[in-house]
Amino acid sequence: MSKLFFIDCSKAAECCNKSQYKEARPMEKMMLFFHLAFCRACRKFSTKNSKLTEAIQKSNLQSCTEEQKQAWREQIKKEFAEDNVQ
Repeated sequence: MSKLFFIDCSKAAECCNKSQYKEARPMEKMMLFFHLAFCRACRKFSTKNSKLTEAIQKSNLQSCTEEQKQAWREQIKKEFAEDNVQ
């Protein structure tokens, strides 16, 4: 029974990440809960991970369109070529 609930730190980190994105199964959440009760390093990781997730969600980041990316690539190539000519 104890082996069922005790997981190593790498598995705990995986469960932590899944849990924060609402992808963890109930059993994974339970195993994480028990692991965090005994592992200070993973509790610290979980706290920092939660803060990072919250900050990213609050930042309202938006990805660029492919057109914007391509325009920037072309601009960088042009500027790089100009710098190498001189």
